[in-house]
Amino acid sequence: MFNQFLLTVLNSHKKSYKYINLLARIIIGIVALIYIYFRLKDDIDTHLSSLSVLTTENYILLLIALLLMPVNWGIEAFKWKFVIRKFENVPFIKALKHVFASITIGLTTPNRIGEIPARVYLLDNKTHLTGLIGVTFLASFSQVIITFLGGFVAIFFLKENVLFKNYFTLWMIVGSFVTALLFLVYFYSKPILTVIQKIPFLNKKKWLEKFRFLSTQEKSMVLFISLVRYLVFVVQFYIVLRAFHIPINDIATINLIPLFFVISSFIPTFIISEIAVRGSVALVVFSSVSTDSLLIISAAVSLWIINVALPSIIGISGLKQLKF
Repeated sequence: MFNQFLLTVLNSHKKSYKYINLLARIIIGIVALIYIYFRLKDDIDTHLSSLSVLTTENYILLLIALLLMPVNWGIEAFKWKFVIRKFENVPFIKALKHVFASITIGLTTPNRIGEIPARVYLLDNKTHLTGLIGVTFLASFSQVIITFLGGFVAIFFLKENVLFKNYFTLWMIVGSFVTALLFLVYFYSKPILTVIQKIPFLNKKKWLEKFRFLSTQEKSMVLFISLVRYLVFVVQFYIVLRAFHIPINDIATINLIPLFFVISSFIPTFIISEIAVRGSVALVVFSSVSTDSLLIISAAVSLWIINVALPSIIGISGLKQLKF
């Protein structure tokens, strides 16, 4: 009698758990779509106005940028597959689906920080959660390093720019220090981690210790993959800027692109996802090469649509794999 009662209770909880997961996936999908709508609704008229000045050649450029989107996220999926392979061997297509789904989930969290745990919870094997989150964090951290390094190198070529001319030496000193610190943490420097452990809001020792699951050679490979991906979306944004008639013609102006990425990446979490802010960053960065604010903002919005909005819509279909 008791065994039957216990089985009934367990089955009831199992059904409830199933429905809760289904409801959670539906809510995440709806919230992601609402988020995209509200991010775009204020800019849609402006964006449509800017599209009226585009020619067939410009639309072809935008199509090329769009075709680079799966390349961009495909490289990210390959990198993630590489870092988690010691825990779970995931086929590339499955990894790509999980990456798209994690973008959808990430949209519902500040600064899309939910992408990291989302990928892990999309996996079938959750035995080594801390390790999986740790190496997934490492993969994301490698992209941060490359983004910062790209911005740092860009500043060197922009020393005559009004933003850096007066404090160029200071920028070089600060940039060198931060770059060295990032690499020391990435390659697991124990003295650095000891300092980090003493800072309450940076106490990520458990995750950082999982960096040891990868050798120095493997970490270097992850950095290389991140560099390749970084070059892809630099080229992608270059194409989008050219499509909107923003003159990017020499090394100095090309380096405005890495500068835009690094500033956008390090804006405080609570405003990074705002298209208005990304548009403002684009205006500040590219105002030296174009006075057409409308086209600059439209280029930034187009990049967000291509690299975030569209992938997140695609990712909704992968939410059925999400299990809490």
